[in-house]
Amino acid sequence: MSQRTRKFFGMIMLVSWVVIYAAVGMTIGAAVVANASPLAQILFFLITGLIWIVPAGLIIRWMEKQV
Repeated sequence: MSQRTRKFFGMIMLVSWVVIYAAVGMTIGAAVVANASPLAQILFFLITGLIWIVPAGLIIRWMEKQV
């Protein structure tokens, strides 16, 4: 697979991942965390706001891998 093709598929995977992750995070936040204490809300959104970086980094590393 050429690097150009890999970047194309990686971009699709990355955008899909972020959209799905954000939708799931917002759903959980609205359903469960909305009734929690302010500290629990801050911790939830801080953690969920940072966790997406790990899979995104792996996708980007895969995209940049030389063939």
